[in-house]
Amino acid sequence: MKNFRKIFAVLLALTLLMGIFVLPTNAADEAEGEEIVARMYLGHKERYSNMSGHTWIYIENLTNHSITVGAYTVKKGKGVSCGTYGYQIMDGRGLYYNVEAWRYKNSALDSYIYLSKDLTQEQLEAVSNKILYSGTWSYLLNCAYFALGVWNTVPGNNIAYLGFPFLTQIQMLLKPECSIVGFEMIKAKKSDCFKQIGVGPDATLVEADPVNPKDLKE
Repeated sequence: MKNFRKIFAVLLALTLLMGIFVLPTNAADEAEGEEIVARMYLGHKERYSNMSGHTWIYIENLTNHSITVGAYTVKKGKGVSCGTYGYQIMDGRGLYYNVEAWRYKNSALDSYIYLSKDLTQEQLEAVSNKILYSGTWSYLLNCAYFALGVWNTVPGNNIAYLGFPFLTQIQMLLKPECSIVGFEMIKAKKSDCFKQIGVGPDATLVEADPVNPKDLKE
């Protein structure tokens, strides 16, 4: 039964991709000789129970100084995860920093997949600005909507937003560059987790509780 559901999901996604959506095919247009300052990851972790999952962005600092990602400062050699949540987090709907890094720090790397892009300073600024002006979550505009909006800010390996996170996963797996063994994130502590309040230049960060209420025992 499980295999049948997976096959059905793949066929459904392929039908949608070939019959309705035409993905951009432009390759990454990095200026020759420009310094790479960061690496952006598009991660997806599957939930086997309902064929959904969670999709998020992770930015790794490759410089010898701090960089800005949204409203967050990333120190040299470090990284930050960014993702939106609805009701599976204590502090309510919105955009969060380092929740994935905290939740998945003890997960096996083969429990999630990823694509990656290297970023120039100009591309990092575009990505950071996109994150800064994001923060809404709804059943329609979910975690995949946020992550793909950020991911597609930089040309190359674009993924179409099809509503359901598992359709994001299928599109990723169809990419030859997709790794089925996840990337290393920082070992975040609870105190590293923040929620973005507001957008743009008015955005601020407040400490957030990364716990999923469903994980709390009565």
